[in-house]
Amino acid sequence: MEEERMCYVAADPTQPGAAWAATVDDPQRAKDTAKEVAKWIKDGANVMRVPVQQARDMLCKWERPAKKRNTEQVALF
Repeated sequence: MEEERMCYVAADPTQPGAAWAATVDDPQRAKDTAKEVAKWIKDGANVMRVPVQQARDMLCKWERPAKKRNTEQVALF
């Protein structure tokens, strides 16, 4: 039986069950994976190690937050 591939996902703490980034857990790319995961942690994500299909499902659930608009406008005249 083939071993199931795993991914690291950057789970959004404000959207349960959703993730905004993922990377495959590949031993040949361990250094690159560690750099990406460190960036996610710095950005405030909850990092989880999950099967590939679960990572795909989590990525599909994520919704981009609305951009905050600056409501103050400067008069042109």
